[in-house]
Formats: sequence, structure tokens, C-alpha cells
Amino acid sequence: MAAIPTDRQRWNPRTTERAVERLYGHHDPSAQDSHDGYLNFGLWEPGIATYLEAADRMVMRMGELLRLEPGSRLVDAAPGRGTQDLALHRRFGPLEVDAVDITWKHVEAARRRATQQGVTSVRFHHASAVALPFGAEQFSHALCLEAAHHFDTRERWLREAYRVLAPGGRLAMADFAIVRPPSGPVQRAIYDGVCAAWSVPRANAISPDGYAALLREVGFVDIEMEQVGAQTFPGYWQEQRRLERRREVLRIRGRFGAAVGVALNYGLVQLYEQGWVEYVLVSARKP
Repeated sequence: MAAIPTDRQRWNPRTTERAVERLYGHHDPSAQDSHDGYLNFGLWEPGIATYLEAADRMVMRMGELLRLEPGSRLVDAAPGRGTQDLALHRRFGPLEVDAVDITWKHVEAARRRATQQGVTSVRFHHASAVALPFGAEQFSHALCLEAAHHFDTRERWLREAYRVLAPGGRLAMADFAIVRPPSGPVQRAIYDGVCAAWSVPRANAISPDGYAALLREVGFVDIEMEQVGAQTFPGYWQEQRRLERRREVLRIRGRFGAAVGVALNYGLVQLYEQGWVEYVLVSARKP
């Protein structure tokens, strides 16, 4: 594995990445244990009753799509606080994992978590998913769980994933896609406002068909895509509305931050309920 620059002061993120770091990096240090460190919407399959179950199931679904097995070499783009990579390591490993995140507080929290669990083969780096600090063909698997919509751009991440994957390497993603574009000035204003608040570049507003076409253009084959919005958005929104969760967010973020968080989540769920946005699970292979 090539040497990886980890000096935060030498890395100059783009404007979009700074916005994303502000969006996710405002929490206090105690937040690393909120929801056991999970940040995804959760996959609320039948029989799942709690957020932790749903969030863990989403991560395990990614591992299944990737077909991880002991000895797999995984690159993970935007792993949050590290819980997902450590969970994959326990379930499918041992794995060799290099995960990159542009939110410094996430990297710090993930490193603490790995150290506490005594795991040395899962490493976390402060770096960009669209400029991976790794050589070509070094990984057998690439993962991005619910983050590529933020990247500037998703296409650049896919090309980087393709570059660092060895021939036959597998890609899995949980992401958002546009199933019906807004029409009229009011709908467009709502849509644009939610995208701006979530730091989503316009180039990343793509349909499922467009998503598959982009993967083919990059070079991926065996592309599969499943729309699972009904198993993600409603359950996640109910979790955010629980009184205990609202109190926790208030403690972590303060009144203003909590209010912003509610508005962001409500706006995204409304896009889903209006039939504009879907949650998709994507898998593909480098030939």
C-alpha cells in the first residue's frame, strides 16, 4: 500500500467539501456514540424495530452486495464515525480497510473507535473521495454508503473507485436518485433549496437510468440497482421524530443546530413523498 498523506494542514479541500464538513462536523465529541456512531438512514426490513437494527442491516446489505470475505481489501468513501467499517470487519473479515472522509471530526472519532476495539487493519484517513490517495488497482472492493450525492462530483468518485479497484473488483453504493424532476417555479425552488441545504451539487441530480449509464461510461459492468425508498425514508423520519431522539439531538447540536437538522430531514423526506427522490442500492463490477 502506498504511503498516505495524513497531515490535515497540507490538504486543501474544495469549496463543496468545506460545506459538507461544516454540515457534518459541528457536533460535540460526545456525539461519536450517538446511535452507536451510525449515520445512515437504515434499511427497515420486516421485523426491524429500532434504528440501530436498521442502520446495521443497511451496512450488512452493503457487505452482501460487495460479496466481502476474509482477506478482502476495501476502500470506503465517507465512512462517517467508522462504525460501518468496523462492523463489516467483524461480520465478513478479517478485512483490510482504508477509509477516507473529509470531515476531520469523523476521522478522529473513527480512529478512537478502532483503537478502542483493538482493530489495526481498519484505517481512517482525512482525504477526498474524488482524489483518493492510493495507487491504481490496490483494492478488491469499493464502498460508498449514503455520501456520493455530496461529492463534487459523483462521477469523479466513480472514476477514482474504478482506478483503485483491481480487475474483477466490486463496487457497492447506497445513494439517492431523481425519479421525477420538479416542474414549475415553486417545485424547482423547493427542490433547489433542499439540495443547497444538503450540499448536493447540481451535477449529482441524476435519474436511475442516468446513474446506470454513468457507471457504464466509467467502465463498470454487471450493474444492478434496487429502489428501496419505502424501506428507508419513512423509518428514518419516524426515528428522528422520537422524543428521546429529539432530546439527544438538542443536547448534541443546541437549539439552532437541532432546528436545522429537523428542517433538512423534513425537506428530504418531502422530496421522497412527492415522488421526486428515491433511495437506491447500487452494485457493479470492474471487468
